[in-house]
Amino acid sequence: MLFDFNLLVLIMFCISIIGIIINRSNIILILISIEILLLSVSMNFMLSSLINFSLEGQIIAIYIITIATIESAIGLSIIVAFYKIKGSISLKLLNLLKG
Repeated sequence: MLFDFNLLVLIMFCISIIGIIINRSNIILILISIEILLLSVSMNFMLSSLINFSLEGQIIAIYIITIATIESAIGLSIIVAFYKIKGSISLKLLNLLKG
């Protein structure tokens, strides 16, 4: 049974990496792929804590989920601000920023 969950975590991890590689122009899809990546990593920590009968993996998973939530909120607010300025959320326009 644990093999099935490990296989699910591996499939989620691979799908998120492929999503990041393929969707190079849409920032929202990249953000969703990063969220799936962090979810698969936290599931892996929970599975390892289940195998070892310890709580450390579950605590780390809660930290990862909290940080992922904060990261997505900040990322979406930056995307909304960028859309108000440029009128598009394409990553090709990010190279035009001067700084």
